[in-house]
Amino acid sequence: MTRAGLAVAALVAVIGLWKASFVAGASDAFGYVSEADLIAHGRLSIDQQFVRTLPWPFADWSFAPAGYRPGVQRGVIVPTYPAGVPLIMALFQRVGGRTAVFYVVPILGGVCVWVAGMLARDLQHDAAGLAVAALLATSPIFLVELMAPASDVAATCWWTIAFAAAVRLTTISAVTSGLAAAMAVLTRPNLVLLDAAIAVFLAARAAAAPAADRRQSVRRLLAFVAFAAMGCAVVAGLNTVLYGAPLRSGYETLDALFAWSNARANFARYPRWLMQTQTPFIATGLIAPWIVPAQMGRAGDRTPVLWLLIAWVAVVCGSYLFYRPFGADEWTYLRFLLPAYPALLTLTVVTVFVGLRRLVADSRRATALAIALCAIMAGWQLRKSIALGVFAARTIERRYVDVGHYVQTMLPLDTICIARLHAGSLRYYGERTTLYYDWLQPGWLDAAVRELGARGYHPVIVVERDEEPGFRARFGAFNALGRLDWPPSAELASPVDVRIYDPAERRRFLDGDRIATRAIEPWQRFR
Repeated sequence: MTRAGLAVAALVAVIGLWKASFVAGASDAFGYVSEADLIAHGRLSIDQQFVRTLPWPFADWSFAPAGYRPGVQRGVIVPTYPAGVPLIMALFQRVGGRTAVFYVVPILGGVCVWVAGMLARDLQHDAAGLAVAALLATSPIFLVELMAPASDVAATCWWTIAFAAAVRLTTISAVTSGLAAAMAVLTRPNLVLLDAAIAVFLAARAAAAPAADRRQSVRRLLAFVAFAAMGCAVVAGLNTVLYGAPLRSGYETLDALFAWSNARANFARYPRWLMQTQTPFIATGLIAPWIVPAQMGRAGDRTPVLWLLIAWVAVVCGSYLFYRPFGADEWTYLRFLLPAYPALLTLTVVTVFVGLRRLVADSRRATALAIALCAIMAGWQLRKSIALGVFAARTIERRYVDVGHYVQTMLPLDTICIARLHAGSLRYYGERTTLYYDWLQPGWLDAAVRELGARGYHPVIVVERDEEPGFRARFGAFNALGRLDWPPSAELASPVDVRIYDPAERRRFLDGDRIATRAIEPWQRFR
């Protein structure tokens, strides 16, 4: 497993660096990358005091793009996303510049694949470890998130390290597990119950240890708890500074996010998405504790580890069973369950290897069959990933850079972009203030444009073609500008149609003047 697993992990990192979007585009990507930029410059807020005097409702929210919200202090916006990934990105940015932030997720993805393989190797043998590494590396949702500068792969990596280190039952591994768990909580705080799962496992092993070894087992438990608690303390401190209370996050309140009634919709979606992208093969591991003999692997009795793996999957899935369902029936929301994938795949592979060994007397033939079955599944997953377009991220996402670069070079410094999907990327690439129109009340578009113009700003409207019907439906009945009934001043035709409308040109167009639409050319970086 060692050399082959490292090769698979390295290949994952290379593919991530080669095919990843490298774009701070929609809300998640912009949110994490821009937060890293703030941290790299020694701050965690953006000051925009002018919004305090604007007349429309929720003016402070309307100047907070997705990924940000108004802070405790008025006239300031702060990031909504946890700081774990941005902290690492900021370190990379300080060393290698802005582009270096996009190296973080592919590198952590490679580490995650390697550690997941090592976990399976410890439970079974080298071939099982390689199978888990290959199955995780070809999983459609893992590859989708490997291409995005977000937190899902990072959280999966840190939690997998925490798990794999904890089950090795040494003092060094307990410290490693605690540090990884601290980073995991900084990255995905809502999975903090996984800390409890590891702590219970270590406590149970300490209770079952011989009297001569019990003191050392307790020390391991305390070491894990002490280091893991640091992550919780940092999260509580950041929450207090940014949002006003230790248990208040950048997201909505817990009662708004979680409800018993959400279980029905989520239970109808997540298992179906899982079967569609992974096949029922991935669920076979849930019977592992009843199939796998107690004495096995490199460290003796692995039954407690198998039950910890089951608990791990249950905690992750349970954390999102009652989470508010998203409107779109979109399989990529499996990313929330990604931290459970290494555990689930490990259970599955160990069950397959042991089950075939029981059915086939010849151990070499049984191992060969298990390897072949896992290879077939990995090949199927890779084909599924390609069919789902997971490697097209850079081509699709580059529109955010193209439009942002156009705004940055062609529009005046006093431009304010009224946008939704591009509200964040226009700040990052275009270096212009943006108004997030989801927070602008339907009757206020014309008045907001007049008010901003009177204050010396130059408002423009930036929308993708698919956004235009929704924009017109929201604002068209109450605002002349909401109809978008004049030609755009600039347009990007490919890979996605994006248009920039200048409200100052509407009156000229209605008076009979011809409005020339400038073509937005792809930025040189992507040629």
